[in-house]
Amino acid sequence: MDKKYSEIIGVYKLKKLNTWRSRYSAHEYPYKVALNLLYDLLIVEKIWDEMQVSIEMSNLGWGKTNFKSFNEAHGYVLNRCDSVAGSKIRSIVIREYKIRDSIADFNWASTRDRVIKAQDGNNKEVQKLELAYYYFTCGVELIYAWLGLRFLGTDHEIAFSDLTGLTINGVNYKSYKSLLNSFGRASGVYYKPLPNLFRKENIPNPPIKELITEPDNQSSLYSILK
Repeated sequence: MDKKYSEIIGVYKLKKLNTWRSRYSAHEYPYKVALNLLYDLLIVEKIWDEMQVSIEMSNLGWGKTNFKSFNEAHGYVLNRCDSVAGSKIRSIVIREYKIRDSIADFNWASTRDRVIKAQDGNNKEVQKLELAYYYFTCGVELIYAWLGLRFLGTDHEIAFSDLTGLTINGVNYKSYKSLLNSFGRASGVYYKPLPNLFRKENIPNPPIKELITEPDNQSSLYSILK
């Protein structure tokens, strides 16, 4: 049985995390994961409305976006994302990392705090960052594939099912935020937590305040995949 696109993307994202673990120091790694997560979210946020208009025009036979295959349509979406990333996103992503409070209904302010805790050797916070990266960036990639199918005239629900093998109730297909979370949930069935980044002997002594457990307002995200 052929693997669904959601599983293929999930495997790719876990490999990417492992590659970054090898490339960066344990201190650099949490920041790199978070920065790349934000980068991908900024792109899909920026491109979404443009893609909706282009799909409507394509399905009406207008404009230059009439495609004969999924690869052609998907390639168009990815090329537009690369173009937008180069002209609109790369120059602002570090600034947005510092000033954003939220993106796609995801609490970015608490993510910045999570990075600091992860850099101090908190393996639990590292794992939460990795899960957030996996959850949302799988969602982003699946949105791009879904847009490719929509350019071909595929019904929005059928396109979702074709990519994931699942049907999820309550998806608002006009909202990238809703679609992002639904695709993230669909990809979550393939998630496998990575081993601890920090070994016990290498964990720096945390400040006393780090030993105090506080309620996590993002717990609903992480509980999905437990």
